[in-house]
Amino acid sequence: MSVEIQPIPESVRLRVRGDVETTLVVPYEDDDRFLVCLSDGTLLQGLYDDGLACRWEIIRDGAGLVKARGQSIIIDGPVEWVTVSTYDANMVEPPLPPALPLFPDLDRWAA
Repeated sequence: MSVEIQPIPESVRLRVRGDVETTLVVPYEDDDRFLVCLSDGTLLQGLYDDGLACRWEIIRDGAGLVKARGQSIIIDGPVEWVTVSTYDANMVEPPLPPALPLFPDLDRWAA
């Protein structure tokens, strides 16, 4: 049970083979980066260079084991769905939660 994600040469498409069989179109905006999310919780960041060669970075590990082989990436584990989206920094680097006061009762009495 595994999935292989492979860029199709000279295009902005990804071929997915294994538990899920499909071809995904990579959405483009002003950025050459994109995100790929899998049902096992894996979040990948892809980056196209000027020659449309694809590089991968693992943003979040999921339940499966992720291996890189050339420009392809292999996820060993059960995968039910795969989706691709434009790059969003909030997904890659979630905002920090607001700091809580250490001693809220003391703040009331300080004045």
